[in-house]
Amino acid sequence: MNVAALPLLELALLLPWVGAATVAFVRNPPAAARFSLAFLILLLTAAGAIALSLGATGGIRNRTFAIDEVSAPMLPVLVLLHLLTLLGTSKARVTPALCIRILLSVFVGLAVVTCQDPWLLIAILALATLLPFWELRSLGKPFRVFALYMSAFVVFLGIGQFLVGTGNPALGFGLIILALGIRGGIVPLHGWVPRLFQNATYGSAMLFVLPLMEVAGAIRLLLPGAPAASLNAASIACLVTAIYGGGMAIVQNDVRRFYANLCLSQTSLVLYGVMTHTVNGLTAALCLWVSASLSLAALAFSIRAIEARFGRLSLDRHHGHYEQVPGLAVSFLFTGLACVGFPGTVGFLPMELLFAGSIDHGLWVSFTLAIAAMLNGIAILRAYFALFTGRRPSMSVSLPITRIERVGVVIIALIVFAGAWLPPSIVASRHRVAESLLGVTPSPGDH
Repeated sequence: MNVAALPLLELALLLPWVGAATVAFVRNPPAAARFSLAFLILLLTAAGAIALSLGATGGIRNRTFAIDEVSAPMLPVLVLLHLLTLLGTSKARVTPALCIRILLSVFVGLAVVTCQDPWLLIAILALATLLPFWELRSLGKPFRVFALYMSAFVVFLGIGQFLVGTGNPALGFGLIILALGIRGGIVPLHGWVPRLFQNATYGSAMLFVLPLMEVAGAIRLLLPGAPAASLNAASIACLVTAIYGGGMAIVQNDVRRFYANLCLSQTSLVLYGVMTHTVNGLTAALCLWVSASLSLAALAFSIRAIEARFGRLSLDRHHGHYEQVPGLAVSFLFTGLACVGFPGTVGFLPMELLFAGSIDHGLWVSFTLAIAAMLNGIAILRAYFALFTGRRPSMSVSLPITRIERVGVVIIALIVFAGAWLPPSIVASRHRVAESLLGVTPSPGDH
């Protein structure tokens, strides 16, 4: 079969719309979940075929979208992120509207990473902000803070791109960096992130934060033309956010705020790698983009399953839930450790690459990264001990892991442990992409 002749790009972009249109006519929540799950599995198959066939096809392009070495590895990652979100949603919370939002969200993610036109990319990023806004309005939750931040994000991004194209690139790139900082929750522009996790459902907040669309925006809109001084200032802000998020995650007593600050810390490291504008830093960022999205989504899967049984929990005392849900406890621990790059997990190699790339910027940067990783590790262990250790609660109701949750845990285990054995060719391909994005000509002895 000639893979290049198949309309894989069009299929990947149209399937979510077909799925959302189908689910729109389904009123039964379990049936809507089954239809959505089927479409996501079909889309995951198509995305996997695209990623595996990239070498044979040499890339897939039309006028405005393209599947290349930047976007191809992210396609199955984004679909898998949405699949885990659906699997981790309890039956009581599944609605047709939620399934539609998940399918539209996966389209947005795929469109952003494959879009080649700057203005269309900005339009898609702007439309993506409407999905959480839709849910906040439908739930009757406060939305003004989120709307204010996202309005500033869209305005600064549009004005910045206009100035870049009309002869004022320095100010234009500065506004684009400011906009992406808002979207990524970089300190002090992070206030919307904890509020979103507290007011929206876990699923919607995850699907807006974890795909790291600001990273795709930075790659497409900033590199390689942005001034080095602006990128250096942004990279320092990202390091500050990594430290701040880790420190705040340690002292949180609410599980959702703990997770939100952990996300701030981890995702800022990915954006830091992009802002270093070096080949090694960008290589690490491209690898960390994959591992951070999946490991944080896997950690959220465990948290959501625990909340479905016991409600929203605090971290100010020990709950002792290990004996009731040992599988979820183990899943929480190894996914949390994967987030901070524990050896043998999917996050280990990307974090090692990030540390190696930081050498180009001085010892103080490596020390800052180590402090951020240490704070995140402490926060995860503190949360684990608070949730699963201590006096066993007196509860006679059996709370075994469900069949759907068991499938999710198996997928998570494969991601966390099998993903740790990345072949050298994948890292080499990320290195080639980094050189291409930065306009660096590889030496004859490279790779």
